[in-house]
Amino acid sequence: MEDGCFERLRCNNRTQCVVVTGSDVFPDPCPGTYKYLEVQYECVPYIFICPGTLKGIGAPTFVFEAEQQAGAWCKDPLQAAEKVFFMPWTPYRTDTLIEYATLEDFKSGRQTTTYKLPHRVDGTGFVAYDGAIFFNKERTRNIVKFDLRTRIKSGEAIVNNANYHDTSPYRWGGKTDIDLAVDERGLWVIYATEQNNGRIVVSQLNPYTLRFEATWETAYDKRSASNAFMVCGVLHVVRSTYEENESEASRSHIDYIYNTKLSQGEYADIAFPNQYQYIAAVDYNPRDNQLYVWNNFNVLRYDLEFGPPDPAEDATEV
Repeated sequence: MEDGCFERLRCNNRTQCVVVTGSDVFPDPCPGTYKYLEVQYECVPYIFICPGTLKGIGAPTFVFEAEQQAGAWCKDPLQAAEKVFFMPWTPYRTDTLIEYATLEDFKSGRQTTTYKLPHRVDGTGFVAYDGAIFFNKERTRNIVKFDLRTRIKSGEAIVNNANYHDTSPYRWGGKTDIDLAVDERGLWVIYATEQNNGRIVVSQLNPYTLRFEATWETAYDKRSASNAFMVCGVLHVVRSTYEENESEASRSHIDYIYNTKLSQGEYADIAFPNQYQYIAAVDYNPRDNQLYVWNNFNVLRYDLEFGPPDPAEDATEV
């Protein structure tokens, strides 16, 4: 039986499936008869298990010093787990995504490829998910899906009523009015609306149809937040205050959480180490349970500490 590779890139609108066959995998079932073995398979969803309730954030691990003060970096939790996607951000000039094959290549500056995006990007809220990146199209409330394999735009969705282009950015500024996030439950949009008085709104977005599946309004003012991320369907809002602000002591912490499963929010106090004092992006990766952070030219990773898993929390298919 000849070696072969059967591949289907969009298995039932799920992540990539690859089946490798050969004599070392399936021996010839009928030696000398010149018959062959027929292989049938189907794709199943990738399953993430919620690691529990976030209890603490470790000290950052330094990865890379960038030339730009602001930007974002991430990995795709569903495909090409070793690849690093890197987007330095400059106002009105950001339209390029850089890919690295591994973290070591990223540290060494050995690029694999670059992607010219079909539109300029507002803010540092992009994410990679199942072979595509999602970003906020400049000067709009639109989210663009860009397919990394075909290098073309494969969809665009309007975030209805969302404030955009520096109307409700995070506290540092930077036009991240519309922030994207991924976690164990899929793809999320974090933004604010005038209807919610500039407070944070969270929506779950289907990454394949670009339809909004559910929306939650929170009580937290978005312009007071330094950044935010999702873990297990729970919004975590980072708040940082700095020494030059005489009305507040310098500190950084998770100030607010909102559980979309319970439709319930509450204030919190989980320390967030922030020695560089300019958090431009925070992204969670459900595959390795780490935060990917861009902070004042510094590209960082954070380990997270979780409490015991909630017995009521089931494995989540994405």
